[in-house]
Amino acid sequence: MVESVQRAISILDKNVYQVTLNGTTYRRTVPSKEFYVHQWLWDSATHAMGLVYVDEQRAFDELFSLVSGQWENGLIAQITFNPNEKKYFPGPEYWGTEKCATGEIKTSGITQPPLLGISFAHVFSHTHSKKLQSRLLLEILPKVLKYHDYLKDYRDPENSGLLTVVHPWETGLDNSPRWDKPLQNIKLADIPDSVKSLVNRYRSDDKLGDPRVRPGLDDYYRYMYLVHLFKSWNWDYRVIVKKSPFAVKDILFNSLWCESNEALARVLTTIGRNDDALRLKGWADETRQALRARRDPVTGYFRDQDVSSATPTDIGANTIATFLPLLAEAVDEKDAASTLSLLTDPAQFWTKTPVASTALSAKEFDPLKYWRGPTWPITNLFVIEGLRKYAKSPRAQSIRKELEDKTLSMIDAHGFFEYYDPQNGAARPGKPTPLGFGSFSWSAAIYVYLTYRRKEVV
Repeated sequence: MVESVQRAISILDKNVYQVTLNGTTYRRTVPSKEFYVHQWLWDSATHAMGLVYVDEQRAFDELFSLVSGQWENGLIAQITFNPNEKKYFPGPEYWGTEKCATGEIKTSGITQPPLLGISFAHVFSHTHSKKLQSRLLLEILPKVLKYHDYLKDYRDPENSGLLTVVHPWETGLDNSPRWDKPLQNIKLADIPDSVKSLVNRYRSDDKLGDPRVRPGLDDYYRYMYLVHLFKSWNWDYRVIVKKSPFAVKDILFNSLWCESNEALARVLTTIGRNDDALRLKGWADETRQALRARRDPVTGYFRDQDVSSATPTDIGANTIATFLPLLAEAVDEKDAASTLSLLTDPAQFWTKTPVASTALSAKEFDPLKYWRGPTWPITNLFVIEGLRKYAKSPRAQSIRKELEDKTLSMIDAHGFFEYYDPQNGAARPGKPTPLGFGSFSWSAAIYVYLTYRRKEVV
């Protein structure tokens, strides 16, 4: 394990990208130089959570770079682009976000799951340098809070307690079966030929990676059509949230939103900002209650909701997202037993290397295809930390420890990759590589995080 920690640190070191923009030098960690050569929001939030154990300055730098391109309205984008990198499509030239840019810092136009508050709180509480702690409070916390204000103001206009996502990429689980039905709101015949031609000509993920495991071509047409629409609406999120044909109350996104507010509230209380802490705690409570109402009492699954029309509809896909309410402590004690039974059911999610991202019993399950089956260290991390919340449950803690062991062993045995075959843990069983990209930073950061975290909390 010590050797694997060193290998993880080596990957994080190799994936550093240094760039000077607007006269400031930034150090950021790209997910993988094989394809993901920019800075992603929830990836970098994860990187910082691991880096703080081995290099506090790097953890600070990661967050400092991440918030650097914040829009005036408070949005922190899914991608902060590195200059002159052409591997990834769609690059900065396809988004039309120039008017929202912070000088030379170019970004995409959507966001990603709000892990940032959790990450900030973790980095702050584990940073020993008083100078860096002070800089975290002065230079980063205001931007994180502004981002939360954006999310509450623009993404929950009806004050339901649940935020709305407007693009599958915002959910982090791009091609999850949860989005199959909502994406059908976009008819392929309605997508302009110019959008389809753009995808046909420039799409690169299915060329640098194995096309068998990537999202389908029709998915990409729809993904880029949404970008096309949002550009045509001048990135006005009052309009986008109201008119987007893809608009979902996502269980995973909102579970992280709930915990991020709780985490920031704890920091704010520590530094004496009690009124701000109460405000965020209130948002977390609202979201927790709203999440509880999304549980199907018959199946035990927490259901996302399609809110793209005047009549919201439940989304019936069975995926790992149903366990994220554990992180928000939105699973009532009376329901916890059935949730744990579902999690550990070998016919559903508890594979040889759990947790499968889509239930094995689902017709959409595919052990190799991106978010339609493979095991991901990032979602395992959320389940582990969710189980940790149920400290009074011996069963929950036993499952947590087993999942920690299995996640670390999976990475130990097969290396630091994007995701893994849930049936045998393999990441690259052949060439060309069927599962994800290699030397993956968040798998490395999660390995470091879990290794050090288990020393802190027994």
